[in-house]
This record gives sequence, structure tokens and C-alpha cells, in this order.
Amino acid sequence: MENYSILAIDDEPFNLELIEVAFARYDNVTLTFTQNAQDALNLLTKNEFDVVLLDISMPQISGLDVLQHIRQELQLHTLPILMVTANTEKEREALERGASDFITKPYDIDVLCARTINYARLNHYTKTINKQNEILEEKVQQRTAELEKALKLSKETEFEISVRLGRASESRDPETGGHIKRMSHYSKLLAELAGLSDAEVELILYASPLHDIGKIAIPDSILLKPGRFEPHEFEIMKTHAKIGAQMLEGAERFPVLNAGKIIALEHHEKYDGSGYPQGLKGEEIHFYARIIAIADVFDALTAKRCYKEAMPLKQVLSIMKKDAGTHFDPHLIDLFLDNIDKFLEIKEIYKDENCLPINEDIPVQSDKSVKIIFVDDNELNRILVEEMLTLAFPNATIKTASSAKQLLQREPNKFDIILTDIMMPDIDGYELFTVLRNRYSYKGAIIALTTLNTQEDIQKIEKHGFDAHIAKPLDINELETTIKKFIED
Repeated sequence: MENYSILAIDDEPFNLELIEVAFARYDNVTLTFTQNAQDALNLLTKNEFDVVLLDISMPQISGLDVLQHIRQELQLHTLPILMVTANTEKEREALERGASDFITKPYDIDVLCARTINYARLNHYTKTINKQNEILEEKVQQRTAELEKALKLSKETEFEISVRLGRASESRDPETGGHIKRMSHYSKLLAELAGLSDAEVELILYASPLHDIGKIAIPDSILLKPGRFEPHEFEIMKTHAKIGAQMLEGAERFPVLNAGKIIALEHHEKYDGSGYPQGLKGEEIHFYARIIAIADVFDALTAKRCYKEAMPLKQVLSIMKKDAGTHFDPHLIDLFLDNIDKFLEIKEIYKDENCLPINEDIPVQSDKSVKIIFVDDNELNRILVEEMLTLAFPNATIKTASSAKQLLQREPNKFDIILTDIMMPDIDGYELFTVLRNRYSYKGAIIALTTLNTQEDIQKIEKHGFDAHIAKPLDINELETTIKKFIED
């Protein structure tokens, strides 16, 4: 049998005595009485009741005012309130203010008890349902968070696959380490300027590293040739577009790889139909490929290579403007040229160091033992960076932390180098840097790993005092080169 708690409010002691007599036979009912409206409100604030029996006609604060106060001020919207009164003229007003029901004086004791118990039972059912709904909502939120985390991990995994496949092709090409990063971010920026959705902008960022994946099948004698191709050599070189698409065939379930297939196949098509491999024209060329074509050519012309100097910017822009409507989508070229300063910011951020080819190994550090810890709230990032550091510095002790708080619990001064993500919940990379330097007097190198890619972002990181910064997606060569600067021979 369920137990019920009832609050009776009436300025007449006799009426309260009648209510007490009426419920005397119910062992599962606890009654609380008060003759004062203010006392009643105080009781409702501190205690939980199943039903309120409320007289309408009371001095100082009327029952109607008490009723309104309960509903509006105490936020007890579902608490059953039964108005007990001989004044039936106020019935409509009472109901409008939130009364659950009316019991008219003089009342039948059995009816009073039956209605009160029914409302108390109904209140219990309501509370049970609400509690179950809260539990279900909590489980739904928890499951949704798990699904969102899984989706995020899936996206990041697909991106990492894309980047690594891109590096695999670039490792055979005398390009430099910043090419993929510049390509990705040039393409992302142009997609944003073109008004694509956030999802498509992200897709282009992740898929663009796959544009030349087909080069992995081109013979070295052609791919690495420093001079101009002979006609038959160029025909072989052109096959990398179809080969790249074939390598990514059947990946329709994976948005990044599917977009990469389109980009690999069509990024050498030209707006006037003179490109390859299909001779597509105008809007027959996928919009993604039209974006990547501009990013790829701009980087090829402006980047220094070990076999050539970078072309002057003025000359590059003149060539690209002239090729609007022939090689390039004229609308996209206009967007590109109108916002060239933003593209130059990306070029500056992801500049190459000493024209280092991707396929050239950086010598691993000496046998000196060093302790490195990487802080990032993303599990995949922690796994990948730990793998990169282990390969690059086999004699080092590599640890990871999922948050700034976890790092601080591990005595940060035990580590020689701390790598930290900037964008983290609770304590971000900036706050962590301040805590390490001021509260822990940390003297080692603190290196920021970040997706923030504007000149303003980089200036903020440098001004804050970080010893170095490395842009995401990470390049193992850049990671090694940066860390080497802070390890004594």
C-alpha cells in the first residue's frame, strides 16, 4: 500500500478537525494542518505533498492567491490542489488559476476521502511516469552522445586515411611537405567563399588530399622526370586521374573517400572541355573538382620546389585570371582573386621548410632519453600522435593525457616536452600553458597542436608564449623537426 502526504489549509480549526476525523481510518495517510497561508507556503517549499486541500475564504491571503502562488512561484504545476469551500461563485476563477477540482461544503466525508486519495494516487503515477521519462531522456542523451562520438571518430578516421593515402602518393613525387596541407586549406576556404554548407566544406577539406592518389602507379622514370614530358610520357602521366578514381571505387558508403574519387578523376578537367581524362566542360565538371583545380594550380605555381623557384605572385595571378573560363570556373576564380589575401595567409602558415621532400627521412634523434606527453581530448588524435612519436623517437618515453586536468595530476615537471591541443573542454590549451608556467613553474617546451589556421590564430598562439606550434592534420616530418629543436644532443 502506498503512503500519501496531505496538506490541509483552512483558517477555521473546526474544519481541520473534520478533515482529521475523515482520514482517521487511513493508516497510509499523513496529514499536515495549517491555518495560516504564509505557513502553508513555507511548508510547501520545504516538504513534498501528494495533495493540498485548500479553503478559498481566508484572511490576509486568500485561498485563490495561495493557489496562484503555488502554481507560479513555487512551480508546483502538477501538484493536485482541491478547493474546499461553500463559495461556488469562485469556482471558475479557481479553475482558471490552476485548481484541480472542487469539493463543496458541506461535503460528504466518504466523497472527500475518495477524491483526495484518487488525486494522491494520480500524483504518484504522474511522478513515476515523469521519473521514467527523465531516465529515458537521460539514456537517449547518453546514447546520442555515444553515437555522436562514434560519428566524429568515424569522420576523423576517414580523414586520417585520406591524408595518409595522399602522403603515400606524394612520397613518390618530388613535392614538399606542406603541399597537402595547403591544398586542403585552399580548397576549404574556396568552398566556404562559394557558399557551400559546413558539411560540404568539411568534406572537401578531408577529401582533397586524395587528388593525386593515382600517381602512386606512375613509373619513377616519368613521375620524377625534372624536364618536360615527351608526348607518350604525358599520356602515361595523365592516366593517374583514372587510376586514382579506380583505387577509390566502391566507397560510396564513405563520404570522404567517395568525394576523393570524384576529385581524383576530374581535377584535371578544364572549364572549356580541353582537360582530361573525360573532356568534361563547364558545369559537367563536379563542383568539388572545379574548386580543387584552382587550389592545385595555385600551389604548383607559387610553391618552391627543389628543382624550381616559386613563380612571382603577380605573374601567377595574371595567368590564373587569364585562364578564367578556359581552365577555371570563372565564378570561382573571381572569388579566389577577390580574397587572395586569405589564401596568402594559408600559404604563410603552411610554408615548406628548406624545400624538404616528403620522401626524405629526417634523422632520428640520438640515444638521449626524453619524456614527452601529448594532451588532447580526442582519442584518435592521441593514438595517432603516440604512434608518430614512437616511430620518430624510439628511445623516448611517450605518454598521453585526455585532458589538462589529467596532465596536471601526472606531475607535469616529470616531462621534458608537453604537446597540447588548443581547443579542449574545461581547460583549453591557453589556460593550460598559463597554469604550467605560473603555478607549476614548468621550464620545458610547450608546443601547441592546432587546427586554427588563420594568421590571427597563429599570432595569438605565438604571443601567448608557446615555444612552437604544429598545424593539424599532422605531418610526421614536421612533428619530428619541431621536437628535435628542443632535445639536446
